[in-house]
Amino acid sequence: MKLAYATLLLALSMIGYAQQDQQTVPPLPNQSSYPKETHKMSPAETANTPSHNGHLVDLNTGSKKDLAALPGVRPDFAQTIIDGRPYHSKHDLLQKKVIPQATYDQIQNMITAAGPKKQSLPENH
Repeated sequence: MKLAYATLLLALSMIGYAQQDQQTVPPLPNQSSYPKETHKMSPAETANTPSHNGHLVDLNTGSKKDLAALPGVRPDFAQTIIDGRPYHSKHDLLQKKVIPQATYDQIQNMITAAGPKKQSLPENH
């Protein structure tokens, strides 16, 4: 009986310790929320983005900030682009009606859809 009681106490203390340990780790920031839909990006914020530096932005892998830095693409369009992934070509933006033609005309030479088209499963599946 004493052994069962000691085992129960040990198990309860381990659960309490595990819960305490989890509470000390801060949650990861949600990086996909930057910039906010209503945020207008400043020149300083766009300075370190691929499009500003003459590189193509990949529709399948570009961050919300990278996409929002494209001319005519506001943060709300950037999030819509992310939500519409994967893209097999940059023309999918028009075929899926993600952005208007006028916006596409401004960015068509600044984008690509070369990145991963789908997520791969872990090797043990």
